[in-house]
Amino acid sequence: MVKPVPLNGEIISRSQIGHEFIWPKEDPRSQWQPSRTYEFSDDSRIRDLGRSPHFNLNTFLEKNQTLDIPSQIIELLNHNAFQFNSRKRFRKCEQWRKIVTDACEKGEPIEILILAFCVINNPTKRVQSTELTTADDISLLHMNSIARYISSIYSPGAVFQVISDSTFYALPLGVTSVEAQNYLIQLQRRTKELKINNTVKVHDISDYLANYNQFFHDRFETWRTKFLSDPLSQNLLAEEYQRWHASMRATLNSRRMEFSYEQLVKLFGAAPNKTKEHLDYNTTVALAEYRALKAAAADTNWEKNHFPNAIRATIHAKKIPVLGLRLYPEYKLSSRLLPYHGIAVITQNDDNDAEQMEIHHEITVIGNPAYTKVVDKNGLTQFYEPSKLNI
Repeated sequence: MVKPVPLNGEIISRSQIGHEFIWPKEDPRSQWQPSRTYEFSDDSRIRDLGRSPHFNLNTFLEKNQTLDIPSQIIELLNHNAFQFNSRKRFRKCEQWRKIVTDACEKGEPIEILILAFCVINNPTKRVQSTELTTADDISLLHMNSIARYISSIYSPGAVFQVISDSTFYALPLGVTSVEAQNYLIQLQRRTKELKINNTVKVHDISDYLANYNQFFHDRFETWRTKFLSDPLSQNLLAEEYQRWHASMRATLNSRRMEFSYEQLVKLFGAAPNKTKEHLDYNTTVALAEYRALKAAAADTNWEKNHFPNAIRATIHAKKIPVLGLRLYPEYKLSSRLLPYHGIAVITQNDDNDAEQMEIHHEITVIGNPAYTKVVDKNGLTQFYEPSKLNI
């Protein structure tokens, strides 16, 4: 049996701004840059971006034609285009092979369970409050494309059971329940609008954990106390804890603290600065609560109870045999941020001239005339693309 996923390996993505970014002297949010409104023709671009350029179905089928159907499904999910964790461990995991084999014998879709999609309201990541954007669309479409690939070799196909933890992490991340619920509703609505709700189903993790309310909260308080008193418990290395702490600081809702641009530079810039201490206490508590929520949820065994026949996928690097899902094609290849940790930047791939999407902290592209901002009819920024103007 695979060990509890939330308690193993990476638990929070490295999400601070990289050292390569040079902060402008003036606040880029107040600078002019080209902009345009999202057009109907953008829809086909977005659907294309939801298919990985790193996978060719015909090549895959030719290479694996001698394998039985369950083995082909395992190999497809385990393809480097979709899997960033250990392919050897995943391939050898008898638990997943049995789940796939049993589903094939019953003629049922392959279930894949993944926790993702959370409201991150940090002003360096998104200038506007977090709502669904092109980055989310491409991620949802990418999961749909994987499910469709599976249906080409096994007609019942696959279903991604997407567990949004938006409401779950509202406490440590400092967002309101309204923001968290709105994001969840938008995700569910969007799968219907994109006509992929048969292959990508979005659920609220809080709905499942509510079945264990008293037990969950008892365990949460126990874990919270433990992580606050001993941050390095469970054999966590000090270096790893500092990385988690830095990522949590860059994930908190510091928008409500109304920092000036100069303060943001000091707080989230690469150079150490005592101003960062302003957020240290809040970050320490938030990280302890974040870890406690994960641990308490794992204690309930909700995954096994509600999705016993699902392959477990994750968005984090793990040393156990789980599917490290590239939530969008370039995730953990040319792009390290999750779709809701920033804004989509669509550019041409230097190797094949095709378009690709990466996720950037919005503060690194807004106000830069080399990029055009693309907004929807309500004025919500959807993505950025290279400007066509001669500037």
